[in-house]
Amino acid sequence: MIRKSMAALLILSAAGFLVTVARGQHGTPLFTARHRHVSGNWSDDPETAALVRGTVSAAASSALTAAGAALDAHGAACTTFATATESIGSLSRFIQSQNGDVSRESALLQANAFWKYSLKYNVPLDLIVAVANTESHFRPEARSPAGAAGVMQVMWKVHAGLLQANGIMTEEDLHDPEMGIAAGSLLLSRYLKAYGDTKAALGRYYGGSATVYWNRISRNLAKVKNAKVVAAF
Repeated sequence: MIRKSMAALLILSAAGFLVTVARGQHGTPLFTARHRHVSGNWSDDPETAALVRGTVSAAASSALTAAGAALDAHGAACTTFATATESIGSLSRFIQSQNGDVSRESALLQANAFWKYSLKYNVPLDLIVAVANTESHFRPEARSPAGAAGVMQVMWKVHAGLLQANGIMTEEDLHDPEMGIAAGSLLLSRYLKAYGDTKAALGRYYGGSATVYWNRISRNLAKVKNAKVVAAF
């Protein structure tokens, strides 16, 4: 438990670190004004800070039972941070390998968001990445004829109430990479809890044949796993 909690905390720290260093020469930010709020430390984001506080609390509780264990905490932390940083970097590169039109800035922002909302909503990271690849090929601007929008192709007219209750206030927010990934991750998390079965949950998310959609998702799940972009902690 303590190892998993430390990993979660350091993943979020690494995400903030990567976004902070992803700048041009002389401090010119690579992000547009719309996304510049993410270029600071992760602790500037209230949602992330709250998630980290919960993680630290869990780690502290677990540490009471682990007292006396001979651990090189400093070395373990450095190793885990480096692994988390590389995992986020690998995921951003995977996103660009799947869609060369996605910019480095957007790929990194999406990689950070996939990690963050996988942790927040307890949904498998490889699953939400595969869904995003299937639905939009990681294009934040994507919009279907039926009105599904963003990286995760979420239907605002169907889920507006739930999304607004979770801080996603307008349909346009779904085209923001982080908010779009937050919306899709939230829905998948709820469906996984409701059905207790990944295939059934995906069928509900898709709104059609679970078998057909599962076959599509499976191909992209295999790509994520073969690329080894999801680190094991």
